[in-house]
Amino acid sequence: MTANFYKIQEIINEWNPIEIEPLLDDEYSLEIRYMIEFIIEQRSDLTHLALRDKINEIFSKTFAGFYTQSEQALDIAKKIMHVCL
Repeated sequence: MTANFYKIQEIINEWNPIEIEPLLDDEYSLEIRYMIEFIIEQRSDLTHLALRDKINEIFSKTFAGFYTQSEQALDIAKKIMHVCL
């Protein structure tokens, strides 16, 4: 695991988009791995909007019926890019 994983985990856990209670540290690990893969693939062309869309896509697929696309995802994307790039 990379240091970025833990930084992103902290951001996602603080956001807690599915409002899981009690939240375990590794609750969103799979989704974070998908985000990191996307960031690595898009690194030179990555934008806040592209990452926002990917975050919404990942959570919509993983938590179908429990997650609705969120405009908060843009703020999360900005935070993630700030710590990763």
